[in-house]
Amino acid sequence: MKNTKLVFALLCLYVMLSGKSTPDWVKNKPIDNQFYIGIGHAVKIKDNNDHIEKATHNALKNLASEITINISGEVVSSMIEKSGMLEEELKSKIRSTTEAELEGYELVEQWQDKKDFWIYYRLSKIKYQLAREEKIEKSISLSFDLFTQAKQFEHNNEYDKALLLYLQALKPIEKYIGETLTIEYQGRSIFLNNEIYLSIQSVLSGLELKPVQNNIEAKRNKVVQQPLKILVTYNGSEKIPISNLSIDFSFLRGSGEIIAKAKTNMEGVASTKISKVTSSEKMQIILAEIDLSSLIRQDSTSFVYQDILKTFPIPSTRIILNVSGLLLYIESEEMNLGKPLSVLYIEPKIKESFSEKGFSFTDDLSSADIYISIKAKSRAGSELYGMYSSFVDATVSALEMSTGEEIYKNSFNNISGQDLNEWKAGLKAFENVAEKIRDNIVPKIIKIVNQ
Repeated sequence: MKNTKLVFALLCLYVMLSGKSTPDWVKNKPIDNQFYIGIGHAVKIKDNNDHIEKATHNALKNLASEITINISGEVVSSMIEKSGMLEEELKSKIRSTTEAELEGYELVEQWQDKKDFWIYYRLSKIKYQLAREEKIEKSISLSFDLFTQAKQFEHNNEYDKALLLYLQALKPIEKYIGETLTIEYQGRSIFLNNEIYLSIQSVLSGLELKPVQNNIEAKRNKVVQQPLKILVTYNGSEKIPISNLSIDFSFLRGSGEIIAKAKTNMEGVASTKISKVTSSEKMQIILAEIDLSSLIRQDSTSFVYQDILKTFPIPSTRIILNVSGLLLYIESEEMNLGKPLSVLYIEPKIKESFSEKGFSFTDDLSSADIYISIKAKSRAGSELYGMYSSFVDATVSALEMSTGEEIYKNSFNNISGQDLNEWKAGLKAFENVAEKIRDNIVPKIIKIVNQ
């Protein structure tokens, strides 16, 4: 009897809920001059309550979309022009930040049927504006404090510290970068965001980067022995070396393994090393530029702030590398039927192959990077129907001159050649050996050298 009553009660409740009409706010979003309205919807999934979270997210996003985003002023115009952003894109990014920081909203109502879930939030416009003004005042206060410290450092010619604090001063007001943020400074009213932006530009425009030495000699696949150094100065009434600035080094043209970051010392010099040049281009270019991102905390930097940083002209300079291939010393002993060849067959083909890959050659063994030794001898074979055959045995070895280590060794035996006499048959065999060394051994030596 009790079970029957329970089933009846549940049935009545279901009928009541099913019969409940859809609220007007589901059909048409309310308009209220006193509140921002957010309506969220999600399709229900059986045995899963994720639709509630999804609908709430959609409601707050909808609420945030009603909040006007101000985009105006000199800084924003410069951002849009230099970073390639569209105004709507910037608005969208700022609105995302606004949505993430929403507070003070209240739940008005929820409604659901078998398939859908709806939720209704609202936020008092007056409450939001008061809270927002309070946040802006705090942000301006923090930003202004950093700005005035930066001005003092700049006045004392401590430009590295001034730049750091100017960049930090932008962070608190990044969400309000498109608004008119006024404050009193030295007896006059200033637009704080514009003043900070222009101060950063001013410091950056005064910084100069110059190579301590240019046209550095380098060899492909070798350590560049000479360090790459650049001098950073601030060019005011006198040149002042700037210490403690992070510099990025990278290949602008060519390629290789380089220590990418270095800091300027007390003399304003930043130094780096190239452990290997991998490109075969004869002229390669290293770009050195100030790393602004190192002056800010990456983990707390939003995309809006990153877009602001992209608009500043970054002081930079270039260092030229004059790259030559590794120097090879090739010694080829080619004996045909016991006599040394006056015109070599193997060496020219080997040199041609190495030259195509950017290697150079020297006649001075002491200046060579790699010593390649070729020893090839022919011997007479048989004669058949007036055609003679000869056979060549050859050994190739490669020595790393800086270490004395033999890095490669291989042999070919019984490479044959045929012609009308034994001498000519021997020359044919030498041609065949030269092709085998070119196609099989040279690529292996190059691969070992390039490791």
